[in-house]
Amino acid sequence: MLAEASLLVALTVQHGSGADACLGADALSRSVERRLKRRVFVDAARADLRFVVSFERHATEIEARIDVSDVGGRPRGSRSLVTAGHCSALDDSLALSVALLVDQPPEPEPESEPQATPDAEPPRVGEPPPTPPSSKPAPKPPTPITIPEDVNAPREPWHARLGLAGGASWGTLPGIRPGLALYMKLLPHQVYPILVGGEMFGSATADRDSNAGARFRLLRAMVALCPSLHEASIHAVNLCFGQKLGWLSVEGYGFDHGAREQRLTYALSVGVESTLRLVGPLAARGYLGAEIPVVRDRFASEGRAATELFRASPVALAAEIGVEAAVW
Repeated sequence: MLAEASLLVALTVQHGSGADACLGADALSRSVERRLKRRVFVDAARADLRFVVSFERHATEIEARIDVSDVGGRPRGSRSLVTAGHCSALDDSLALSVALLVDQPPEPEPESEPQATPDAEPPRVGEPPPTPPSSKPAPKPPTPITIPEDVNAPREPWHARLGLAGGASWGTLPGIRPGLALYMKLLPHQVYPILVGGEMFGSATADRDSNAGARFRLLRAMVALCPSLHEASIHAVNLCFGQKLGWLSVEGYGFDHGAREQRLTYALSVGVESTLRLVGPLAARGYLGAEIPVVRDRFASEGRAATELFRASPVALAAEIGVEAAVW
């Protein structure tokens, strides 16, 4: 079929439940007209064709269906696009599909002739007349075109997850110390996830002897980038690179002159985190990583019996397990 020149179209866009974030009529019109480099969409009174674009959510997928008809309502074909990602992943493909249908619309669907029926006996008194066979078969639904989840979704918003985890660290403080971490994971569109938060460790003691030593307390703030190693619908694995800035308080006890010091600590970190979706917005999270302190302060008692009480390990180890929840 030769292309019908300069067709004008009346466009209607409908958003079903759960599809409010899908492309609107104005944005779709602009995108199509940019592709065709001409005016396409007009009011119904001047249109040659009618396009109805319907967005519907079906479980985990969103469908964009394009129904084409002439001004008299005679069907001229349909197209369907689906995605399991954000609705804006359909934007480019939908605009291209509409532009192609405007440029070369399908032929009108043929009307089937009514089937001839053999002569039948007239209905008996009191019986309803037989229903004549339908002259128009039900249209077949279009075969959907699936848009992959990794297709660019330009209007996808940032998301965030809030998490709480318990864990332990070795080498950062004397012994193996339990800790508590509170964090927020920001998920920008097309950028690595960003993890920011804070952690607190239980008080640790380094003894010089049975009567004297030092107590250590540590609070830290952390930030990390976590590019994905593996991502599925319910399970994900990320590799996290970050840094941790701490506030370390040290207090001696049992000495003639007890000293108290406060210092900043700084360490680089690398680790692997794994998340498993549980139910609704909740997911379980585990983390295993290593830290390299940039400065390794040495803490020792003074005097002739000077003894090193503690010095951070060149490589410290950390583990966490907890839960996180999507907040938006």
